[in-house]
Amino acid sequence: MQFRLMRNFIVVAQELHMHRAAERLGMAQPALSQQIKNLEAQLGVALFSRAHRRLTLTPAGEAFLQKAQMALEMADRAVLEARRTARGEQGVLNLGYVSSAMFNETLPGMLRQLHTRWPEINVSLVTGDVQTLYEAVAHYHLDIAAIRGPLATLPEDLRMQTLAQEKTTLALYAQHPLAGSAALTLASLKNESWISLTDPDGVGLEQYFIDACRSAGFQPQVVQKVSDVPTLISLVSAGFGIALLPASAQAIRLNNVVYVDILDRLARSELALVYHRAIRSEVVKKFLAMLHPA
Repeated sequence: MQFRLMRNFIVVAQELHMHRAAERLGMAQPALSQQIKNLEAQLGVALFSRAHRRLTLTPAGEAFLQKAQMALEMADRAVLEARRTARGEQGVLNLGYVSSAMFNETLPGMLRQLHTRWPEINVSLVTGDVQTLYEAVAHYHLDIAAIRGPLATLPEDLRMQTLAQEKTTLALYAQHPLAGSAALTLASLKNESWISLTDPDGVGLEQYFIDACRSAGFQPQVVQKVSDVPTLISLVSAGFGIALLPASAQAIRLNNVVYVDILDRLARSELALVYHRAIRSEVVKKFLAMLHPA
């Protein structure tokens, strides 16, 4: 049944006068009368009583009017939501991230802007290691992943944009003999026990840490590996060892942990957004556009 025919029926039911309803609809009265008769024929019921040249709704007409109004309201809402989704004004952003990504202000700032401008966009957040996030994006389980560099060669169907670059810092427990230093070289810490992350070989914050130590002329003695930055800093607080971290990790303030600047001229730690080459959602396009606002 055509929605237009249902809309015309509703107007007639509201006016209870065929001529006025036809004027309101901008059509000829005979054509409107025929439409209503055709509708009654399709339904197999009389919707109007026409006694004494007056239109009144029959019980069947009253029942049909209520449901027809609900159906049209739902149809109108469906059209509106389809158009809003096509414009990226609502929907879901499935975002994965490594544990250190949320300490840098750039990513939370983008999420804050997204929520402020388009509050009907829902954000689903998942944390994981680099390899897990790569695979999730490649298989469309995630729309975007925020990953800490260095990155391996991307699969052909993935793309990358730099999200942020930041300096690094040293995390020491307060009883460490060098904890009161204003700044330290990595070489001065070559005999220390280190805590690092369990990133896959060649990528992520662990590889950045290894590369930095090698550039300082030593192979670090790693005594503990963990899966996320908060746990790493907790182990530093417990005195298990020291760690090299992005400067934004200083947002985690734990008792017994001090942060010390590095004198070495290290490359900045890079955060990047990885996403699928074939973007299937306008929501994802809106989010990526925030990296390069017009």
